[in-house]
Amino acid sequence: MSNNKTIIFFLLLFPNIVLAQVSISRTANANMNVFSYMSFDVTSNGPLDFKFNNNQQLLDGVTLNNKFNVNVISNINWILNVSTLTSNFLAIGPQASTQMPPDILSIKKNTSNAFIPLNHNPNMVCFGYRGDQTSANNQFKLDIKATPGYTFNGGSYAIVLIFTLSVQ
Repeated sequence: MSNNKTIIFFLLLFPNIVLAQVSISRTANANMNVFSYMSFDVTSNGPLDFKFNNNQQLLDGVTLNNKFNVNVISNINWILNVSTLTSNFLAIGPQASTQMPPDILSIKKNTSNAFIPLNHNPNMVCFGYRGDQTSANNQFKLDIKATPGYTFNGGSYAIVLIFTLSVQ
């Protein structure tokens, strides 16, 4: 009889031994703030020097293929725009025309067929989706073309290109 009392007393002191299958759960809240992020890098493969060696090149233009390398890192869909700093080229030298517009230059993604004329206002060159440079279409090259025609005097000219990455 003393053994039975000890077992009952033991079970009363340690009820978890009897209820070994019971579990208790609690919840915790986790909060996160993820901000939109976009970054890109544009590098030139050498100088942007256009040389026109004959009349046909003045009319048809000269293309510098794969002239720019572009790498985009973004967690949102993006658009790449290109514009010029000024509404005309800077004429260098006494014979150069002072009113040569930037639209004699055009640019395109190297996988595209259509060149986009440059302007003082931004023009969309291409678009893409979230990811880094290992994502499809977030690492690419740009071609640039100059087609001055016969309208402008011979001479040296300069213009600044502005690449802008924005939200799609």
